[in-house]
Amino acid sequence: MKNRYPMEAFALAMIIFTQNMRIALITGILILFITTLGLVLDGFIGNKLPSWSRNSCTIILMVSLAYSIFRVVLIGILGYEIDDSAYIFHVFLGILISKHIIDVQDQIVSYNRLLLEGAGAYATMLIISIIREFMALGSIYGYELAQFNIMSNGFSTVAIGFVLTAIGLAILNRIYGYKNIKSQSILVILPVVIINQPFVIAGINSNISMLITIIIVLVMVYSIKRHLVFSRLSKEIKYLPACLMSTGMIYIILSMF
Repeated sequence: MKNRYPMEAFALAMIIFTQNMRIALITGILILFITTLGLVLDGFIGNKLPSWSRNSCTIILMVSLAYSIFRVVLIGILGYEIDDSAYIFHVFLGILISKHIIDVQDQIVSYNRLLLEGAGAYATMLIISIIREFMALGSIYGYELAQFNIMSNGFSTVAIGFVLTAIGLAILNRIYGYKNIKSQSILVILPVVIINQPFVIAGINSNISMLITIIIVLVMVYSIKRHLVFSRLSKEIKYLPACLMSTGMIYIILSMF
């Protein structure tokens, strides 16, 4: 069984782009728009391309569209200020969207199911953004609502993003009846680890420190993933949700050092 919406793309967006509701609101809409546009273009043009070049053309097209559309909408139309790391995440969103399109090439695409399940993922993304923004800043969509002692900037970290995303995807899998959905979790985790390392080694070159940190995190994730294969996890939690939850726990532990 394969997912009918771009699960990995939404997973990355839930981790990174849910620190505030303003960005989450537009990011989810653009993911659905780019995915739908890509599927339509692949249906019209993809069949006319040689099989050896279809996948590479899809990846190049989706990365170009994702990078360009996010820039036009966020900067050109809405006037938001975004940092350089956001561009890297937009590129990876394009890669993950292209992966979804390639995965469903041999199937009859149901746009009704795509938009329905995509809307559910979008709603989950907005809920996560509301929780994170309110618990970190006491605001929703940039408007301050309250201030409590339990609030913490920790809710804006990627560690909490991993944890809440894992819970959200597990709930969606339960609702949609997805079981044992195998996904490339490394494509979701890798860009996050590259940009946001859980710790920095002082006293050595920053590039070497970053490389060592990335290797440590990926080795730990791989080790846990191998052991989870033999665990009695619910079928809705296996694979991507379990891997994201494990990565979140790794981030929480390593960030203490």
